[in-house]
Amino acid sequence: MASKERARRWTVVACLVVIVVQAVALATLTLRGGERAPHHVPLLIAGPAVVAESLAGEAGSMPGEPFDATWTDDEDEARAAILDGTVVAAVLVDLRTTQDVVLVNARADHALNDAVVESIASVERAHDRTVTVEELAKEGADGAAGRVRMHVLLLGAVGFGFVLLISLVRGPVASSARLGVLRVVALAGVSVAGAALLQVVPATRLPGDDLAIIGLGALYAFSLGALALAVEALAGLVGLTAAAASYFVLATPLLAGTSHHLLPPPWSRVTPWMPIGAAQEALGTVAYFDPGRAVQPALVVAAAGLLAVLALVLARQLRFHDLGVGSPAAKAVPVRHWRLWVVGSVLPLAVLLGLAIAFVPTDVVEAASLPSVATETSCVDRGGRPRDVAELNHQIATLQGSPAFQGGDVGADVQLADGRFLVVFGDTLRSADFDGPRFARNSMMLWDTDCVSVVLPPSHGALIPDRVDGVGYWPMSTAVAHRPGYDLVLVSAQRVKATGGGSFDFANLGPALAVFVVAEGQTPQLIKVEDIGADDSKRSRPEWGAAMAVDDDWLYLYGTANPDKEGVFGFSLRVARVRPEDVLESSKWRFWDGSHWQRTPSRSAELLPAVGGVSQTLSVFPSGKRWYALSKRDGDLGDQMVFWTAPAPTGPFTPTDPVASLPADPDSGAVTYMPLAHPQIFPEAGTMVASYSNNNTDPQKIKADPTLYRPTFLRVPLPR
Repeated sequence: MASKERARRWTVVACLVVIVVQAVALATLTLRGGERAPHHVPLLIAGPAVVAESLAGEAGSMPGEPFDATWTDDEDEARAAILDGTVVAAVLVDLRTTQDVVLVNARADHALNDAVVESIASVERAHDRTVTVEELAKEGADGAAGRVRMHVLLLGAVGFGFVLLISLVRGPVASSARLGVLRVVALAGVSVAGAALLQVVPATRLPGDDLAIIGLGALYAFSLGALALAVEALAGLVGLTAAAASYFVLATPLLAGTSHHLLPPPWSRVTPWMPIGAAQEALGTVAYFDPGRAVQPALVVAAAGLLAVLALVLARQLRFHDLGVGSPAAKAVPVRHWRLWVVGSVLPLAVLLGLAIAFVPTDVVEAASLPSVATETSCVDRGGRPRDVAELNHQIATLQGSPAFQGGDVGADVQLADGRFLVVFGDTLRSADFDGPRFARNSMMLWDTDCVSVVLPPSHGALIPDRVDGVGYWPMSTAVAHRPGYDLVLVSAQRVKATGGGSFDFANLGPALAVFVVAEGQTPQLIKVEDIGADDSKRSRPEWGAAMAVDDDWLYLYGTANPDKEGVFGFSLRVARVRPEDVLESSKWRFWDGSHWQRTPSRSAELLPAVGGVSQTLSVFPSGKRWYALSKRDGDLGDQMVFWTAPAPTGPFTPTDPVASLPADPDSGAVTYMPLAHPQIFPEAGTMVASYSNNNTDPQKIKADPTLYRPTFLRVPLPR
């Protein structure tokens, strides 16, 4: 009697512990869930690839993880994803205006839609943009989410209610294996009958395929009941109490009309992998969205039922030693350990089933990984903006305010819509007291009316970060596409691998493109870097992006190549074009073959031959009704700055007389290279500002005086 009384007391204590634990879990749902903040909501950003990818990365990294964001450049794909339930919301980014469209499905949970729209609007406001909401699938949308919740709640009452009733009448554990089988069979019959009844009654009927809905409903009711039977078999009255409390907690979102995406962590992640959450998703998908997407949640429900039945069978065999008289297993399983055997047998199978189900395709587009977009600026010169070339050269020569920039070459620029000039430099030297590496393959500066600032990434290294194998990016050209509220800035670069310690000890492995978004008055944000082609140090392959220009909303990318023949120092010129937003989509590039724009790079025509040709990097730009190319004649070893003119971006290009002489100085080791055009700096009719880079064959001279390693500007006549 004393032992039975002690067992009863421990049973009561265990039940109280279970109730307290479930009460704590319930509190996390009700108290924290009142915030109605979205968590891990599938979101699709639709727009030009470079912008959509950036916004998806920003949305996916928001505090609190409100979104699992992906992106596409296809509006039709976004609308289809909303209609079939792949995502909860989609944002259509319109670069022509400052207002974007948020797509939601009217059949989805209204509270979830509202919370998602508000979170999206907060992101848009940070970019000085607004949103308008467009609801899809309005027909039959009234109360859709509520009907699914009620259906699932009633199915749960059928399955769990049957088990509760039979346990109260016949006890928590069947007295024989035959009666145990009868319980399971009866549960299956009641589940099918209950699911069919709910689908027949108009008040609880869901639209869609009746057989599929009845089958899913019966599967859920059976699985929930079987889980209750399994927990009872393991823990008796305590198990029944735990099952009841768990069902009450997990049904709370259904009773409160709350989507699992509005539940606080970890519930927002866990709920879809529980029978109640999976059943809600499966039934809602079959009734209102794409039935094909119900496979994964249906498998979750089925797996729960299978594991529950397996636990019942093992509990019966191990608890009552139904393994055969005299069998080794029967002797090896003490009564006090049979529960561990059941759990130890079922748990590995549960893990394997979970992993298998997780790999079932869900048709969700995976978002591409994004580099960090965080950057900062520091003002290095608060003097006024230069008014002419002389003042510009003086400012460049005397710029001493920042250890972040002591010297650099290139100096390609674009003018932003807000009036600032964005300038990119090549191999950049920093001072000894700089908080970061003393050398970077590239850097960027902003020229405003009252401040010259250096743009730095979080690492304080190269703004376009080196590859993991140490290959860096040396800028060649820049281009800008102005959009409402921000600019799309494109920087072409050479992939450079060091081959020694000298200034010119490097190998060029091919071109690359970096894309920046610059909001009005804000810091440039790097959103994507992409190599063009495989690494190849041959000069005969075209260096696409050696010059870039935007005209009539087309981006023209010029490629240079040298045939690697003795005595040929210049580079040939050819051209491709693409819309600025599609620049990273190589399939959308078109190459000029001499008469048409076509898809094959190898069929591109030479606009200029390599003999007497241009440098590897140059400038090409339109002015008036003419197009101009500016470079050294006969490559970087030449000493004459020359224009080539053409009536169109595709040529034919004709050379003019030299407009400046840029000789090297063998005695001092000084070299000049890479003439670039700056048509937007101090524009004057009939002339243009150009620049060239300075360097020295002796790196120690540059180290001793970095000002020797800065571009020089000059004004040259512009041929007619």
